[in-house]
Amino acid sequence: MADLSDVTAYLAQQAANAVYPNGATSPSVASMDCLIYEGWPLGDQLDLDINGQERNAAGATVARPGGPRANVSIFPMPGTGVPVYQIQDHTKTIVEPAIGLTATLSGDTVTVSGTSKPGEYITIIADDAYIYSETGANAAAILAALATAAQANYPGASSTATTLTIPVGHSIVMRQGGVGTVGRVTHRQKHAVMITVWAPNRLVRNELADAIDGLIKQTNRVSFPDTSQAVVVYNRTIVNDEQQAESIYRRDLIYDVEYATVFQFPATVVTSTQVSLVNAHGPLTSPTTSPIATALT
Repeated sequence: MADLSDVTAYLAQQAANAVYPNGATSPSVASMDCLIYEGWPLGDQLDLDINGQERNAAGATVARPGGPRANVSIFPMPGTGVPVYQIQDHTKTIVEPAIGLTATLSGDTVTVSGTSKPGEYITIIADDAYIYSETGANAAAILAALATAAQANYPGASSTATTLTIPVGHSIVMRQGGVGTVGRVTHRQKHAVMITVWAPNRLVRNELADAIDGLIKQTNRVSFPDTSQAVVVYNRTIVNDEQQAESIYRRDLIYDVEYATVFQFPATVVTSTQVSLVNAHGPLTSPTTSPIATALT
């Protein structure tokens, strides 16, 4: 199911796409190396990156071969969750059932080809009265299991590696089924996420922030891996020059993201139903003596 980590992962990927539009092996839009990550930066490492330094194996500070490196952090802001309208969604299919077999029915014989998928099954309804539904490791195993089940009512039922024959009286119906994944939205929530650009000068800060903000604003509604939808809305921008003494120029881009919690569970294809009729008023009885006859006696 989608959670806050899916939100930050999406924003981190968008930031990477904006900073490196031609791929990570090409120069960034600011012509400077840029480290993009989820979470809050470590102060010591950030200082080293901004000043173009790194630590060698002995722990000594040395010049970084690539020079200064900007940082972009993606961090959920504490205490920014707000109640949102809850939508009671219907159950929806996330992964369709996998069907690998091809089955055809001719007369009272079912012919099967192909490779079965995990959980796949075949259902036979014979003479509108008997239901046989079996799964197996392969087509031969499924057909053998169906034949064994049918022999309780049709002793002449038989199977081969690719066929199943049941000598029914008047009708035979064949259906295929499998196991898929369905999901239902159980809750929606909204959280503010801050994308922060940490740069060694104003020019780099502006170029990185403008590229990231422009790309994220192009798509307001996004899909997560569980097929749920999230809404990303710009909230505000904060420019911070208080760390100029450390040569760190900062800009915060804050977005409100509303996303869903989706409960996923397996579901099977319905291939047969059974109906039982129950008299809610008790058994029906008829009088032993007709009331009219009694009156005429």
